[in-house]
Amino acid sequence: MSYTTFSYEGLSLSAPRTDADGTVHVTVKVKNSGARASDEVVQMYVQHLGSAVTRPQLELKGFKRVRIEAGAEQNVAFDLKARDLAYWDSKSHAWRVENEQVRVLAGGSSDSLPVNATLEVTNAKDFKP
Repeated sequence: MSYTTFSYEGLSLSAPRTDADGTVHVTVKVKNSGARASDEVVQMYVQHLGSAVTRPQLELKGFKRVRIEAGAEQNVAFDLKARDLAYWDSKSHAWRVENEQVRVLAGGSSDSLPVNATLEVTNAKDFKP
């Protein structure tokens, strides 16, 4: 429970696309718009927009707890590896990263994700265990 309110602004990606071996740096600005200092758990989710297989509506890919003083804002950064977007392909017995668009979202809970950006994943690849 928090005794203040937070707002989210401007989720940005270090690049609009990555290949299956790549990593994208995700940054979101979080502002404490209330009158008290408090902690916020910033959560990063993904949505697969063009997957060949059925995926969950949202997948949690990272979270960070940050302390923000009243009226202050902070940039919160995550690394998102394309490999973390893979699914298990039972036919090839490998983890598969697809060519697809992925929406990256952030917020304080899964039912409140006010900022997002779209990432394009290219050069699909299978990773053997």
